[in-house]
Amino acid sequence: MNKTTIEKALFILHYSPPVHGASKVGDSILKSEGINKAFNAQYIKIKSSIKLDEIGKFNLTKMIFLLSLLVKVSYKLCLFRPKIIYYTASPSGFAFYRDLIISIPIKIYSLLLKPKIFYHYHAKGILSFTEHSRLNKKLTNFFLRKANLIFISKIMKDEIKLLIGYDKVFYLSNGVESKITDNEFQNIIANRIIKKKVNILYLSNMMREKGFDVVLELAEKLKKNNINNIEINFAGAWKSMSEEEFFNDFVEKKGLSNFITYHGLVQGEKKKFLFSNATLFIFPSSYKKEVFPLSVLESLSFGLPILAYDIGAISEIINDKIGLITNKESIFEDLNKIINNYQTADIYESCRNEFLDNYSIDIFEKEIIEILKSA
Repeated sequence: MNKTTIEKALFILHYSPPVHGASKVGDSILKSEGINKAFNAQYIKIKSSIKLDEIGKFNLTKMIFLLSLLVKVSYKLCLFRPKIIYYTASPSGFAFYRDLIISIPIKIYSLLLKPKIFYHYHAKGILSFTEHSRLNKKLTNFFLRKANLIFISKIMKDEIKLLIGYDKVFYLSNGVESKITDNEFQNIIANRIIKKKVNILYLSNMMREKGFDVVLELAEKLKKNNINNIEINFAGAWKSMSEEEFFNDFVEKKGLSNFITYHGLVQGEKKKFLFSNATLFIFPSSYKKEVFPLSVLESLSFGLPILAYDIGAISEIINDKIGLITNKESIFEDLNKIINNYQTADIYESCRNEFLDNYSIDIFEKEIIEILKSA
């Protein structure tokens, strides 16, 4: 189909770097053949942080990025004239005020050409930002006025219970690309069964709110209980130098270097290798903004059973056929259960099938296209 015969869509979104949940989703949209066939699409990157530890903090560089973004958006609106505007919105903090400023040329443009506007939220925080501040509530109502909202889980519906003026609300589960073929997956299962070794993988941002310290404590308990034939791999970017120092000091003081390997921020073949060689995935996150962690979906795509805290939409994702939902008091006991009962070919198959049925990138692309066309 000729580009001139399909609707123009402007996507204003995060994509890597830095690597976090919203930027991974942005990467998927940017590279999506389905989206680029469905729309005459152009893209603008929301660039506000270069490193993970800069997220949520104000600095002069962010002001420069804001002005640059404002110019780019205004320019695209004038020359490209999209009928659909998709924006990765932030619920609170400096990022909200940035989005508010960027929304002004969009609102002016909307008075003239009536585009469909979609704000896609990947994290909680709207309610806490607005419920104790009359000003924040008014500004958020202004920001949301006549926009369609996309939430990644129905657990976010209460986020806007104090707000008015928005149009429709859609729910869109995250999806990720499978990095392995079905034949590769069968070889991965065979290797897991042959090795008969438990390989625990923690892959997320390296911050205690995400639970890497909990996994360190589990490693200490495993050592004290003389539970052998287990290895634990960590991967992810450090939130701060203090988190890195805490990790290294704990490993050294507890003598865990034979149990634990830290691989840094991994991508591509290195990431694929870690998922392929793991036999279970652990995600004891208590991060207050957690909703729909992509690392859990990536784990399921490799057929890994999950052990996770009940945070965000975890209870929507995990059932007893593919893992266990646990808490701080029972996580060691549940880890033993998952080691003893979930390290089988049948469980690995169930996890992979759960991913294919619900969280593949094809499903995500189909649903987001339907949302953008339906409003």
